[in-house]
Amino acid sequence: MVSAKIHPRIVAVIEADNGILNCFGMTVLKAWEGECEIKAVVPQALINGAGFAHGSVAFSLLDTACAYAIGSLEIRGVTINANVSYIKGAVEGSRLLAKVSVVSRTRRVVTLRGEVLLNDDVGSRLAAHGSFVFQLIEG
Repeated sequence: MVSAKIHPRIVAVIEADNGILNCFGMTVLKAWEGECEIKAVVPQALINGAGFAHGSVAFSLLDTACAYAIGSLEIRGVTINANVSYIKGAVEGSRLLAKVSVVSRTRRVVTLRGEVLLNDDVGSRLAAHGSFVFQLIEG
């Protein structure tokens, strides 16, 4: 699902990812100049036995946002390292917002960092944060 400020070169990639975006209920809000924001509402299908969103929800939001952030710079890459810390659990129907930005870039890799915010009646709270390294690929 594509929404707002999206670099034209990344639109086709986002459309090709439609299955994953739909699976996690993601909507891309921004993919521009090395930054990306994606929102999602946690679906019941991704709630674990403890009653919380599976960790793959926050991880997928961050990983996907990283791919689109580098795509907005007209480069492509694949995840070669990721480190995610989970702070606050989300439940079914929770509104999440992932924000990611490029930290550094060399000829071969891009390093990014990001956070997932849990937005509810209490306000906006940190749910997870992480750092990712993407190896650049051609094409």
